[in-house]
Amino acid sequence: MFKKTVNYYRQHGSHVFTCFIDFTKAFDNVDYWLLFCKLIDSSDSVSCFFATRLLAYWYSRQLMCVRWQNECSTFFSVAKGVRQGGILSPFLFRFYIRDLIFSITSMNVGCKLCGINVNLLAYADDLVLLAPSWVALQRLLDAAEAAASKINMTFNTRKTVCMVFNPASRSKRVADSFPVFTLCNSQLVFVDQFKYLGHIIDNSFSDDSDINREVKALFARTNLLCRRFKRCSKLVKVRLFRSFCVCFYDTALWCNYSVGAISRLASCYNKCLKYFFGYSKYSSVTDMLLELGLPSFNTLIHNYNVSFANRLSTCDNVLVQRVLQLNL
Repeated sequence: MFKKTVNYYRQHGSHVFTCFIDFTKAFDNVDYWLLFCKLIDSSDSVSCFFATRLLAYWYSRQLMCVRWQNECSTFFSVAKGVRQGGILSPFLFRFYIRDLIFSITSMNVGCKLCGINVNLLAYADDLVLLAPSWVALQRLLDAAEAAASKINMTFNTRKTVCMVFNPASRSKRVADSFPVFTLCNSQLVFVDQFKYLGHIIDNSFSDDSDINREVKALFARTNLLCRRFKRCSKLVKVRLFRSFCVCFYDTALWCNYSVGAISRLASCYNKCLKYFFGYSKYSSVTDMLLELGLPSFNTLIHNYNVSFANRLSTCDNVLVQRVLQLNL
């Protein structure tokens, strides 16, 4: 949705100003008594009330200690925060910042797509603001700051960064540089690239940087497997390679890349196969894949694209469905 929204405005001759927000210890600073009050006020059902009481009992009696080598400190109580890595934690955090999200999305400011506000995209504590003008994004930042103060949340302004996407047509560009944005009386920096939800986003709207990231990650994973499992049987190696190296989950997001970048990734895939399974440099890739029962690089990319398209077609999100219908 982020890339679709940005590309829609770029193709229609507009700049897009974005800000990737980072909270200061987001999950650790949740006031869970305020969270439980929000949960109780949001529903009149008895089951929700008792579920909230159960969570309150757990959180109010949790104890922690510090372990160093084989020694543990004395136990101490924890006054706030939701558990890192807990299954419920992303849901509870989203519920905790629901008023912040609503205060921004209800504003008639920022990007719109299919008549729906897309000025804020949120996934757990990863938030990004989008606006077609400098003034609009600054207003969104001011609204986010005011809403965060009501729930005792603060922003990490050193990790909160901004990015500007220029129109696809150079003749529509207003300027090459813009004034800095401010948040919590601090100036935010502009960046050319940012890793959002594991995917590298470039302000030139090129996916070459993310493909290069995938090349480095594939080499790193293969080297790790070779160091630890070099003497394993071929059957075990095939299972390991499928589990750790055949995982190009974000390939369906690549829409603007050079032939050289995708060729490097294909070459990397074949080299990793030969290196991990002990084939010579000049071995036939086709014979090797048939012997191992592994898919080719082109088959992998095709399968992930089809899988992504199928998941989109069954998604019940209103905005996703509208975008698919309009084929933006």
